[in-house]
Amino acid sequence: MDGGAEGTQQPHLILAHKLFLLTHPDVQDIEKVQLKSDVLDSIKSDGMAPLYETLAASSVLELDQSLLDSMRASNEEELKKLDEKIADAEENLGESEVREAHLAKALYFIRISDKEKALEQLKLTEGKTVAVGQKMDLVFYTLQLAFFYMDFDLVSKSIDKAKKLFEEGGDWERKNRLKVYEGLYCMSTRNFKKAASLFLDSISTFTTYEIFPYETFIFYTVLTSIITLDRVSLKQKVVDAPEILTVLGKIPFLSEFLNSLYECQYKAFFSAFAGMAEQIKFDRYLNPHFRFYMREVRTVVYSQFLESYKSVTVDAMANAFGVSVDFIDQELSRFIAAGKLHCKIDKVAGVLETNRPDAKNALYQATIKQGDFLLNRIQKLSRVIDLTEQDRSQIKFWDHHINYLCLCEKMHAIDFKEIQEKLSDGFRPWQRSFQFWARASDIYTGYKVFQLRVSFVKDVKKQEEMWETQHELAAHKIYAMCSDLGGFFLKVAQILGKPDLAPAAWVRKLVTLCDQAPATPFDSIRLVLEKELGKSIDEVFESFDDKPLGSASIAQVHRARVKGDKRDVVVKVQHPGVEKLMMTDIRNLQIFALYMQKTDIKFDLFSITKEMEKQIGYEFDFKREANAMEKIRRFLYDNNWKSPVLVPRVLPQLVTRRVLVMDYINGIPILRLGDEMAKRGINPRGRMAEAAKLNILSSLSKAYGQMILKSGFFHADPHPGNILICKVTFAKCENEQQELLQLAKTMFDTKMPPGVSVLQPFSEDSSIKKISVEGFPEELFSVLRTVILLRGLSVGIGLNYSCAQQWKPIAEEALLASGRHSPETIISLWEACAVVTQIFSVVVRFILVE
Repeated sequence: MDGGAEGTQQPHLILAHKLFLLTHPDVQDIEKVQLKSDVLDSIKSDGMAPLYETLAASSVLELDQSLLDSMRASNEEELKKLDEKIADAEENLGESEVREAHLAKALYFIRISDKEKALEQLKLTEGKTVAVGQKMDLVFYTLQLAFFYMDFDLVSKSIDKAKKLFEEGGDWERKNRLKVYEGLYCMSTRNFKKAASLFLDSISTFTTYEIFPYETFIFYTVLTSIITLDRVSLKQKVVDAPEILTVLGKIPFLSEFLNSLYECQYKAFFSAFAGMAEQIKFDRYLNPHFRFYMREVRTVVYSQFLESYKSVTVDAMANAFGVSVDFIDQELSRFIAAGKLHCKIDKVAGVLETNRPDAKNALYQATIKQGDFLLNRIQKLSRVIDLTEQDRSQIKFWDHHINYLCLCEKMHAIDFKEIQEKLSDGFRPWQRSFQFWARASDIYTGYKVFQLRVSFVKDVKKQEEMWETQHELAAHKIYAMCSDLGGFFLKVAQILGKPDLAPAAWVRKLVTLCDQAPATPFDSIRLVLEKELGKSIDEVFESFDDKPLGSASIAQVHRARVKGDKRDVVVKVQHPGVEKLMMTDIRNLQIFALYMQKTDIKFDLFSITKEMEKQIGYEFDFKREANAMEKIRRFLYDNNWKSPVLVPRVLPQLVTRRVLVMDYINGIPILRLGDEMAKRGINPRGRMAEAAKLNILSSLSKAYGQMILKSGFFHADPHPGNILICKVTFAKCENEQQELLQLAKTMFDTKMPPGVSVLQPFSEDSSIKKISVEGFPEELFSVLRTVILLRGLSVGIGLNYSCAQQWKPIAEEALLASGRHSPETIISLWEACAVVTQIFSVVVRFILVE
């Protein structure tokens, strides 16, 4: 079963359609004679003994025992040859040849329609496959097999698996192909709206000829769009789409069906409708939904006709559709009773009277439109750093307006609470944006004014005292902003509150905020938890501590015990509404970063913030986090005699997008290690303590070195709150190469330079100021962030430790594996800057992409 040449549908899927027609009750016997002959020829041609045996047992075909025995013998002979090729490849050839031999066997099982063995062999082939693209191809083979048998459970699981693979990296061609597969699945399971959306997205990129021809694809696209798109969208995306127009006339009745509906030519529509019904009835994917689709189409066309009238006679409507009055009366009666049409029939007067949604709903819609208009205005204004009095007045006006709506509720007995909540929810991000810009501009302006003042002071000691005072003042303002706004700014505090990155005054203030994220009240947490799990807390947990163990920027964690399990678990629950607010914060930061890199810092800050946006966006999906935890846990255990770090086990049955349940691991926060040692009578600065700290950092650094340089899939957030100790270039400057080397060391090693206790990366004499970084690779942001946080850990526990020295042999191994260097050309990390940058910009990129 091959991938299918362009324009060629898989023979097996053609066979599946013929088998469907062969068992269809409305297909005439004379046609079934030819179909039976075609089916038997296909079975003989491919030696499909398992399928033949199944069809004979269900009386679809007559059993010919000699034919069955012959095909079985042929199957056994071919499988013996394939097994010999596998053995030869394993003994004499490389890994890619072994994989290809196993794949050939899997494709043979698919070809002869042995479903169970094919799935088993595909899984075995997957275990010998490294590249994401090749793994995706295996998923496509599985999907084709699943559609042959109409096994939609297997289809759904395979699509989910493919999406997870794309998170690891995947090309656009395969991603676009997957859209068509998913669209077919949605259409086959009656999710026509999503199917239409996926099909329309794939019109210009369609290459999925293996499952159906392009004409069939357009047929499905038009049918699903007609019953899901509004009239304006239908015109724009379907009626006038050039890709559809080139094919539309080739499909019987489809052009008349679409255009007569849009042009309100209802007689022509009903005529085409009859012809389309036959095609839908004899389509294996649409047939199960034939009656439903017919009803939905009639609902669309009747609603479109009645939309133009307050009242209309039944005679007029019957005449417009070219049918009898009795037919219209019976049709509309059923649709009205089912709530599909908003009208009533006055049989005495022979009139249809429409009763569209009432004035309350109309007022609601009008208010929402006005609210949307306001929010659009505020969105534009939020790009301006300084707020005018007019802007503040407008904010006050809308605060008063929302209160006014509440009064109207009491006066007019209209339910405005939903309106108020919708406006408030939409307004909150823009209020937050204004707060950020007001505070950020105040801090920024303070520093700019201070720079001017300090330039007039000649005494160096006096300058240092002035800078310390300015940093203290700014620290209080930054602390207030991060504390009041919370969310994303707590993550900013985590990064800035490191002894090696920010001024000492900032660190002293912000370090107290890193572990003090405000907790969400337990009642709100209970609502999120029970909504996500679909059960009450008492039904799931034997015990549940309503006081959180800790609270972070995205979620908080509680200790609990699952019913029927004696072990304690940690329940991680996302703060309500946090995703929307944090994405607002990071977009504001991106605008600020663009401004800073144009005016003050010649470093590509924007690319870093874009990668932050992507990475933080991932953090809101706890299903993805759970899969990542399991993947990292397996990797560390598979690559070490003893895993250097412990990763909690996930309880997969208790994982949703906003809830994650995992094993409870007893330990102490890493930055409290010194206090714990002192409690046990150990000198935190003595030899024993230093050896323990070295062992901890060595294990942690080893784990990250393996993850980054061997796997390319790593946990990029090793801040103190995530780590427990269990018991137990273009610019020119002087010495450019030296400055570039120093910049690489600063960015990609945890060890502090000799005689330096605090790094000031953006000070006047820093390498970043001297070396302009005009294009920072976005995928390196996670590596950079990891190194910064690891450096913070080493400084925080009082040990100047070099992760680069430990990573060196792993990096050299990765360079050799990538084919970029030979043993003779790989030199010490610190002998040349070029190798330093290659380690992190070539090797890591190679691992991530490949």
